[in-house]
Amino acid sequence: MTVTTDLTARISGLTISYAAGTGRVRVVDDLSLDLRAGRTLGLVGESGSGKSTVADTLLGHLRPGSAIDSGTVEVQGQDVFALAPRDLRELRGRTVALVPQNAGHSLTPSMRIGEQIREALAVHGLPAGDDRVHELLARVRLPSPAQLARRYPHELSGGQQQRVTIAMAIAPGPKVLVLDEPTTALDVITQAAVLALVADLRDELGMAVLIVSHDLGVVSAVSDEVVVMRTGADVEHGPTSQVLTAPRADYTRELLAAAPRIEGTEPPPLLDLGADVVLACEGVDIRYPHAPRRAVTDFGVQVRHSETVALVGESGSGKSTVATALAGLVRIEAGRMTLRDADGASHDLGGPVARRPRAVRRGVQMVFQNADLALNPRRSVADAIARPLTVFGILSRNQRRAEVEQLLIEVGLGPEFAPRLPGQLSGGQRQRVGIARALAARPSLLIADEPTTALDVSVQAEVLDLLDELRERRGLACLFISHDLAVVRRLAHRIVVMNSGHIVESAPTSELFADPRHPYTRTLLDSVVEPGQSRLPDADLERRRFRIDGAAELATVGTDHLVRLDQGVHA
Repeated sequence: MTVTTDLTARISGLTISYAAGTGRVRVVDDLSLDLRAGRTLGLVGESGSGKSTVADTLLGHLRPGSAIDSGTVEVQGQDVFALAPRDLRELRGRTVALVPQNAGHSLTPSMRIGEQIREALAVHGLPAGDDRVHELLARVRLPSPAQLARRYPHELSGGQQQRVTIAMAIAPGPKVLVLDEPTTALDVITQAAVLALVADLRDELGMAVLIVSHDLGVVSAVSDEVVVMRTGADVEHGPTSQVLTAPRADYTRELLAAAPRIEGTEPPPLLDLGADVVLACEGVDIRYPHAPRRAVTDFGVQVRHSETVALVGESGSGKSTVATALAGLVRIEAGRMTLRDADGASHDLGGPVARRPRAVRRGVQMVFQNADLALNPRRSVADAIARPLTVFGILSRNQRRAEVEQLLIEVGLGPEFAPRLPGQLSGGQRQRVGIARALAARPSLLIADEPTTALDVSVQAEVLDLLDELRERRGLACLFISHDLAVVRRLAHRIVVMNSGHIVESAPTSELFADPRHPYTRTLLDSVVEPGQSRLPDADLERRRFRIDGAAELATVGTDHLVRLDQGVHA
């Protein structure tokens, strides 16, 4: 197909500021960019760089208190901020469409999928019959459109939810598609498929696409051009192949250096296999209430003192279910989960958290994926960190304030953060508070469930370095759950790969990357996109499905390297 380069949207000399006390703060500083039909522009930068503010202007949106000080935003030759309210409503969706960051939050939980797509059509006076709804679901490559249209959002996977939001966005036939962090919460296989879908839809529909992301690999693979932003300004702008492989600006080079990579990253050295085992799981089966099938089958792992073991796999693989069971939030159906505390005593983790002794509840702590939701917005940082000290009776009341301040220092903040509320912190700072709160209980086992997914690359690198330093300094056993193989290569001593509730491969990190034996592990590796990569992974990766043989066993193929002998896999 011949790609057109007609100018669809133009931002010229845009400067935006918002009120702060008696003055104003500039959030976009003299920015200019063009969007052309059939082309994709990537907008990258750290949190607070102004990239989402710029993207929102294409829909005529400014946050309360903000104002355009100079410059223009034009879509198809019309000044967006000069449009009458009726014309602006017509612009939103019909001309410029948005695919939001969190599909699960943007879909109405009480409405069936078909009704939500029908609404996106009807609001613009377009035909909204079943055939059109099913056609749109099929266009975004969702199976069985008629059946899926009758489901509610919670009955869909994260990747399916994201495809539904894309179907709603393209329903009115927009000329500009804005994607705000569209793959942040998706595993690598689903991410690759969604990116391939967006690229195909751009070519089929002749849209101009703006993708806002902190993931330099995603931008590298899908964008024709890229704008790098810092504190509202354009620090570098040009063809993606040039900017992300031979950057001119120091800041761009810093972002690229901070990005996790598979190639060129040395994993931490393997620990002594004779070190004390802190967590031992054997033959664990987990089934959610009333579910016809088990979510996890025959799970087994050991995590040693001062060791990080990573659980990886796509959505639905069972890795977070394991974490939920270890936290005592779901019962296990069979098997054993045992925690050994600092005094050498062993404790059964198989029961619900309410029945665990206080010492056991202290011994297992979690760092959650979304620090925004994990912290009470009305409680200060000091209150959040002091809560475990109070609940578990650690230290006297007079000593707790000093302990909170020491924990803030340990996680790279400081006592001045104690009185602040979560809303006054950046995403990275909130995650550091979450880590400090977990450490306050003085755990033996720390479970980190996708703790850096929503963070930009430089903050992500800082949080990963912090977790590694704390693990070594405190001798923590750490179970790190992630779908990002580049992240776990940097952090984990050993990796356990899960698929459909089963372990398919387990090995020391360096050995797993050098010699992946199971085809599913190889598919995960093939799905990774890294900065400088100019092509998308195979679009058929998501369609690969591996038959899990219920009778298959884990066989030893190397030192501490196990692989599941499914069909076509040999020891």
